[in-house]
This record gives sequence, C-alpha cells and structure tokens, in this order.
Amino acid sequence: MNIAPIYQRKDWNALSEEAAAAILQHVTATQLPGFSISRFERFHKFDQDTYTAILTFQGREFVFVPGDTVVLGLDQWHVPAATREDIAGLMETSPAEVDAYVLERLSPLRTVTISPMVVARTVSETGYYWVELTDERLLSDPDFERALQELKATSREKYTYIVNASFRLEKNGATITAFLYEPATYEELVQTVTDSGFRLPTEDEWEYLCGGGTRTFYPWGNQLNEQQVYRHFSADRDSTLPYFLDTPNHFGLVIANNPYHYEVMMDSEWFLKAGDGGCNICGGGGLHLGYLSVGTYFRDPGIFDEDLSYKDEITGDYTFVRSIKRLQ
Repeated sequence: MNIAPIYQRKDWNALSEEAAAAILQHVTATQLPGFSISRFERFHKFDQDTYTAILTFQGREFVFVPGDTVVLGLDQWHVPAATREDIAGLMETSPAEVDAYVLERLSPLRTVTISPMVVARTVSETGYYWVELTDERLLSDPDFERALQELKATSREKYTYIVNASFRLEKNGATITAFLYEPATYEELVQTVTDSGFRLPTEDEWEYLCGGGTRTFYPWGNQLNEQQVYRHFSADRDSTLPYFLDTPNHFGLVIANNPYHYEVMMDSEWFLKAGDGGCNICGGGGLHLGYLSVGTYFRDPGIFDEDLSYKDEITGDYTFVRSIKRLQ
C-alpha cells in the first residue's frame, strides 16, 4: 500500500476519510505492534483540521499525527499595546523592555521536516508510581498516618495530598490511592522512556505538535482570548465545563495547557517546554505574563539555572513526559 501521504499534511488532508482510514489500518498492522485502533475522528481547532485515528496501547490513548515540512520559530512578537502595557506594569518595566524580554525567549526561525508519528494524547507524570496503602515504605514514613486520616476526614469528593514530595495520596470518593516518589536524573528518565520502545519529542517536534506550524505566538493567534477560562485564573468557572486549553487541539492532543507543567524534550538543547513551572503565576504575574510560557515558541532560560539543577532531578510535580513513536 502507498503510505506516502502520511509524510506531508497537505497530501494527508487531501485524502478521503475512507482512504486515510485504510492507510492507518495498514500502518498500525505493520509498524505498531501492540497498538489497536479504537476509533477514527476529525479534530478541528484554531483553524486547523486533521482526520486521524485514536489508538490504544497498554491502556493509554495515542493519536496519529501526519508529518510535514514547516517553518517554526518566530523573530517578531505582535501583541496589542494594552497587553504589553499590562505585562510591563506587572514587571515594573517599560513596554520596550517587555518586547526585549519576550523576543530573547523565542525559538529562532527555521524550516524543519517532521516525521509522521503516534503521540500520547496527554502527558504522564514523572517520579511517582502506584503502591498499596500497606506498603512498608509508606507505613514507615512519619507523615503517612496523619496524611491518611486527614484525607479520610475531608468532605471533598476528589482531593490530592502531597507530603514533602515523598509520597502522594489521592481520594476519589471512598477510594484512596497511594503513590511513592522516586527521583531520576534527566539521563535516567530518557533511558527509561527509550527502553520502553518510545522516545520523547524534540523541541522541533513539540512545537509542531503544539502549533502545527502557525506563525503566531499561540496556536490561535498573538493574544489570549479573555472570554475563555484558563487554569489558575477561573476560580468561579462552571466546573462542568473544561478549561479552554484542556480540550484536544487540531491533532487531538491536549498540550501546552498549564504553565505549571513542563514537558521533557530529548535530543534538544532546550530540554523543557510548555511552561515555566508556574514561576510567573506564583510571582503574581497575572494572566498575560503567567501564560507567556505556554506559547508555542517560548523558551524558558530558567531551565539552565545551575541552582535549580533540573537535569540532576528532572522528575517531580512540575515535569511531565509525552511518549511518541516515529513512523517509517
């Protein structure tokens, strides 16, 4: 079967849904052992459209993403004057210095060819792994019994309790689940992922997955839509409605939706993307400054801070991974 359309989006998008489905069934059967197609779906968001397959592997959902040759990066930052002035006020600086601040944090313009791939639809946490509530390592922790009783006593239906990063308890109704924390270096984390038969995205791949090659700061444009609701800034929202960025994008991925969540890259100098660990929000940065870090082409230079030592312990509450598998 001719699978050439999977390498260029314009060719992929020109296929009928029947032809696209047949190719994806063939690719799954020949290149993706252990994967199964659960359904086909068309995603439309931010003026981009993709017909694709939702696949499952060991209980996790993946989505097929066609390859392409695209321009990534930015050398300009177009933003309304009011937004620039708002950020300048929060930073106690001038609008011109805000421009300089953002421009030095943009990835450079470059043309890249991205391989087709299957991609985990959501990120996975790092460092925590499930254990029984009777695990001796929990029972020997001096904080465990107190935390367990407090969690049982809370009236909240769902609640997460983290204690000194050594363990985490989650309540869902009457069920309480425990997770122990085990640190890992950057090299150890990448090795664990590759040993499982997957890899992590490069910075180029991540920017493509996030923005699809759009020439704007965010996938949808150059400013936030203040009519939408965003995590950490919508305490009074209707809890039955999802946050704006928590719904699947044009590839069917939930990506760059939370400034507190870094995603780990591999084979790239900039090894963390998608956020700033919540630094700007915690510093009182407000919506516009707080959400700069989820911009498609934003780079956080703080990841190279020697005092933070990210690569010595890359796991934890602020770093997440997204497994991908390139197709041939």
